[in-house]
Amino acid sequence: MANNLATAIIGTGFMGPVHTEALRRLGVQVYGILGSSPEKSRRAAETLGFAKAYSDYNEVLSDKAIQVIHITTPNRFHFEQASQALKAGKHVLCEKPLAMTTQESSALVDLATQCEVAAGVNYNIRYYPLNIEARSRILTGELGAINSIYGSYVQDWLLYPTDYNWRVLAEEGGTLRAVADIGTHWLDLVQTITGLEVASVCANLKTVHPIRQRPEGEIETFSGQVRDIETTESVEIQTDDSGAVLLRFKGGAHRFSVGLSGYLGTQKLPPL
Repeated sequence: MANNLATAIIGTGFMGPVHTEALRRLGVQVYGILGSSPEKSRRAAETLGFAKAYSDYNEVLSDKAIQVIHITTPNRFHFEQASQALKAGKHVLCEKPLAMTTQESSALVDLATQCEVAAGVNYNIRYYPLNIEARSRILTGELGAINSIYGSYVQDWLLYPTDYNWRVLAEEGGTLRAVADIGTHWLDLVQTITGLEVASVCANLKTVHPIRQRPEGEIETFSGQVRDIETTESVEIQTDDSGAVLLRFKGGAHRFSVGLSGYLGTQKLPPL
C-alpha cells in the first residue's frame, strides 16, 4: 500500500529532510516539497531529488497526484495547514505539537473524523525496537504489575541565555515549550509502553532564562554550525525551559511519579 501513496513535504528545515529519509526507507514516493518561499522550495527539491517544487500551499492541496501531506513547519502553522489538508481529502502526518492550543488540537481530531482520512502526530520514539520489546513484555505480564514509573528526557539545546531559536517565543511555538516539544515524547512513550492512560497531572514549570539574546537573522535548528554573532537584542521569554511533572494514571489507586526536564543536560531516554 505504501508504494501506491504519493507524499508532499511541507517545510524545508530540519524535519523536512528527516521525514523524507524515513519515507524513502519505507518505499513511499515523496513527490514534492514546499518551503516558505518558491526559492527555498526549488533548492530543497534539487537537493533532495524531488520531482516537484511547489510555489504555494494551494498548489499542494490541489495536486491530485498527492494523497498524503507531511507537515514539518513551525508550530504556529500546524492548525491551519492540517485543517486545509484534511478538508482537501489528504491524509496528514503532522509534527508535534499538533497545534498551539488544546482547543485547536481537539478541533483537528474532530475534523479528521469527519473527513474520514488517516491523521496522526509524529511520535517516532515509541517505534524504536527496544521500546516495542519493553511494551510487549509489560502487556504480556512478564514484568508483573506496574507500581511506579520514573524517568526523564533531558537535552542541552538552548542551555545558555545567548542560545536562540524561534521555539522560545510563545507566539511562534506556543506557551508550552520544553514539555510540549520533548516532554510529550516521554508522555507518549510511557503510555505506549505500559498501555496506561494519564488521568490527572500536577506540574511545576520553570523559565530558566527570562531574557534571551536574539541574534540578527535566524539560527537553524540543530544545524551543527557555529557562527560568530555580532549584534543581538534582548527578548523576554515566557515559555518553559524545564518542568517537573507528577502524573496519576487510570486504573485504581496506583500512583506514578515522573520527573521531566528539558534543555538542561544531556539527552537520554527514561529507564524502564
